[in-house]
Amino acid sequence: MARSTLLNTDTEDLKELLSNGKSYSVPPYQRDYSWKQEHWEDLWEDLATVEANREDHYMGAIVLESGERKQFRVIDGQQRMATLSILILACVDYLYGLASVGVDATANEERATLLESSYLGAKDPTSLRITPKLKLNANDDDFFQLNLAQRKPPQGGVRGLRDSERLLWECFQFFKGKVQGKFSTKKKGEQVAAFVSEIATERLVFISVRVQDQLSAYTVFETLNARGLELTETDLLKNYLLSLADRLSKSQMDPVLRQWARITAKVGIASFPEFLRHHLNSQREYVRQKQLFKTIKQDVSTLDHVFSLLDRLEKDAAWSEGLNDFASQFWLDYQGAKEQVRVLNLFNVSQYTPLVLAAKDAFTAPQDLVEILRYCALLSVRFNGVSRRSTHILEEIYNRAALEVRRGSATTLVAVRQALRPIYIPDEEFEADFAALRLRNRSTSGKRLRYILARIEKQLSGADITDEGMTATVEHILPENPGEVGWEHFTVEAHERSYERVGNYSLLERGLNGQQAGNAAFAQKQTVYAQSQYRTSKDLDQFTDWTEETIAKRQADMAKVAKAIWALTF
Repeated sequence: MARSTLLNTDTEDLKELLSNGKSYSVPPYQRDYSWKQEHWEDLWEDLATVEANREDHYMGAIVLESGERKQFRVIDGQQRMATLSILILACVDYLYGLASVGVDATANEERATLLESSYLGAKDPTSLRITPKLKLNANDDDFFQLNLAQRKPPQGGVRGLRDSERLLWECFQFFKGKVQGKFSTKKKGEQVAAFVSEIATERLVFISVRVQDQLSAYTVFETLNARGLELTETDLLKNYLLSLADRLSKSQMDPVLRQWARITAKVGIASFPEFLRHHLNSQREYVRQKQLFKTIKQDVSTLDHVFSLLDRLEKDAAWSEGLNDFASQFWLDYQGAKEQVRVLNLFNVSQYTPLVLAAKDAFTAPQDLVEILRYCALLSVRFNGVSRRSTHILEEIYNRAALEVRRGSATTLVAVRQALRPIYIPDEEFEADFAALRLRNRSTSGKRLRYILARIEKQLSGADITDEGMTATVEHILPENPGEVGWEHFTVEAHERSYERVGNYSLLERGLNGQQAGNAAFAQKQTVYAQSQYRTSKDLDQFTDWTEETIAKRQADMAKVAKAIWALTF
């Protein structure tokens, strides 16, 4: 960061921040007030600790953009500054309350007036209007100035307030209660004033970082590690993008904010950075997570860039939402896509997303897109589910394939398959990996096991079954907890090596499994398996005994079947 971009970095308390006519405004694109009771309680406990030991308490960094004269824009720190202002308002309200019932009326009214002018807002000598020290964002400021600063209950009650307005009002009520409880015994206004001027505004210490422009502010975020600050990574990206639209009027800004809200509603606030990276990786050379913000700053530098990016993101957001929910109605026009997306969701794979985002713009036939989804699902079973290779290479290959689609060098399904060939586990390796595969029959692993067994059953028997539609249970042939008779040949170590191998599982009707198979000896179980409709159980009659070697042989046979099921030709 160029030294000239940092105007000042200093340690300041609230009194220093609000002194000498300085004022602060929260940009209109910043998020609304969001602190809740746990945050207010933490602040109150911090103040109690500070008051007891008379030591400073560090409140974190605030990042300010310098404006005209002594005016600053709050890039990070608005939640803390707003909450502290409300705390002071509660103390002022208490002092006015003492004066109204005749408790040292003149002095307490003067104390309240002095605290207001020092920390909340003072009258301009020219206009005689109160100029607030802190202005909140476009959504919250009217309520903050008209209701909180003047301590007037909202008309119509709390029920009609927006979420952030309700939180602001509840924050005020919270601190009113705390101040009342703290000072009600002695009812001395000087103690209230001292609490504000000697504790709240002098002992709470901030690192203030003052920069001269928006870009510098976001470089500061990167330096200080945005995740450690008040803003999330999504906030950081939003604030940068919308800062470029900051000079728009409120009526012009509103559609932009609504578009942002639609996008984040579809992809989720927490998932937005990853979605944005997938979007970028569908259009340009591979962007790593650490490069995301830097890339956005390079690519998006004007208001037209912002509009264009938001339009593209909104289109991609609908696809991203569908790719994360196989049951979405989004897939009604793409026959067969639901099953492929379900498999991708089942194996928790997302690295393929850039390819699909690129393909949707290049392949007009719905069935071509379904086929590309099938490639991705198949590759995920081989690469992620069975062979369990490092996923680092996946992102690079899918990015490369997406760019081939974008640039017109992969215009056919054959070309797309060829682009994905580097992450197609070769048959010999896949077969060996499957032959050694172990899966626990519980939770997500159990769902993946059920899917694999159902596909093998379908391949062997020709029956039209799916893991979702069938009623079968997954049966341990060698039980997880063997009975005392029939399994003596398995040592503890051999049992540990064997009972979660895929070759030790079969599909069995619920009634047969629960009532007749259970933990019985293998020979007894075979009579039950013979009654099953499932080939994976019926075929167990070919084995005379169930040993480690038997399990290994059966799993090797299953691996050959799996190799044929999850296969692509090049």
